[in-house]
Amino acid sequence: MSKSYIKCSECGTVNYNNEYCSNCNALLDIALKRRIESENKIQQKIEQERSNEPNKAEVFLKNGLKHSNVIIRFFFKAGYAVWLFFAVIIGGIIAAVTAAAAG
Repeated sequence: MSKSYIKCSECGTVNYNNEYCSNCNALLDIALKRRIESENKIQQKIEQERSNEPNKAEVFLKNGLKHSNVIIRFFFKAGYAVWLFFAVIIGGIIAAVTAAAAG
């Protein structure tokens, strides 16, 4: 096992072969600290998405796709397909322009 001296980024104490600072108990392993922070950010985003209520347009479209009348469901699905088609076309144009501009 190699000897390692790590200076704490919080209080400046030099620690010998420790994962946590002997003075302030801060985490010394930077890679582990970053991984924990990124996991916390991902968890916060998941919790935020769960807590967000859908707006009226989203509720309207979801209700239309689940409607009991077959004709209304068909129109909602056709509208969604047309919207998706144009979104893909516009995305392709943007990608082509970006690629052309990049060289």
